[in-house]
Amino acid sequence: MTSPRDRGQRPGFSAFVFALVGIAIFAALSLWFAVTAPETVPSHFDASGRADDWSSKWSVLVLLVPLGLGISVLLSIRGIWTRMPLASINAPHKEYWFERSDESYFYDCLMEFMRINAGALALLFSTILISMFTVAAGPDNSGPVPLLIPTAGFLIVVGASVWLLFRRLQPQS
Repeated sequence: MTSPRDRGQRPGFSAFVFALVGIAIFAALSLWFAVTAPETVPSHFDASGRADDWSSKWSVLVLLVPLGLGISVLLSIRGIWTRMPLASINAPHKEYWFERSDESYFYDCLMEFMRINAGALALLFSTILISMFTVAAGPDNSGPVPLLIPTAGFLIVVGASVWLLFRRLQPQS
């Protein structure tokens, strides 16, 4: 039985590029936000999308940048996942790929999944910064921000990546 890799289905490069682009966009927007945002920006939005708490832009950046960049970068590093005990990785049919001595394909699929989610998370954090800037720099500082749209987009990407991981790791019959 041939593995999917032998049939030219090696996953991962597009996801790697997506993660890099998402992380680069978030890093660039963080710098832009640091330079151009007003000193006080919204730090929390209520359910209707209106700012209900305000903080200094530096306190917001000190929280969001390490979270957005840190989580996205950590999700993208293959060495972390290959050194992790297999029992702590929750992926479909992982035993099948290890029994076949095709660990490399398993980790290729896992990294594709992680990098898709890393890029999506970085882009979600980017939309949060843009939303904060839009409200802070707006004329009345109170307009609702449509945060539901980027959040829904993020959840769709995460759902699609779960489906893709499951499909790629499905044992070949």
